[in-house]
Amino acid sequence: MNDRKNLWVWVGIVVVVIVAGAGTIIWVVNREQTPQTGPIPVHAPVGQVVAGFPQELILGVATSGTEGSVAGVTNSYSINYSSSTNQYTAEWNSSSTLVALYTQYQSYIAANGWTIINQADYPTLKGIYAMNSSMAAVNIVIVSENAGSKVTVSYVVQ
Repeated sequence: MNDRKNLWVWVGIVVVVIVAGAGTIIWVVNREQTPQTGPIPVHAPVGQVVAGFPQELILGVATSGTEGSVAGVTNSYSINYSSSTNQYTAEWNSSSTLVALYTQYQSYIAANGWTIINQADYPTLKGIYAMNSSMAAVNIVIVSENAGSKVTVSYVVQ
């Protein structure tokens, strides 16, 4: 009788282990297959700036004359966070130096109703975060490269 009891105990333990193992495997597989949630960036074609990005924020490169097309633009995308908050980002390469672009952006910000909230001023990286009266924000990051600078500008409207 005792052997039978032990057998049922072992069968019970094996069943629990199998169910727990199967549950863990199912949980891991489902977690890996669950799509990411949140806003998804919408990219413009290479060389073009996404609609909604203010092209006057692109300094240090020549525009081609075609609306939305800017020489040197390597990436541009928009992200819709909500019905009232959108981000527009453009990245480009400029032949202008880091210091020249930083100075241009400081002048542009001051002359166009923006208020500088924060700045970063390092030898190979410069940054400006500014807001305007309509609560739009702009984040400008300029990184020194061998033949000029890489610029990333994000514009957020609420």
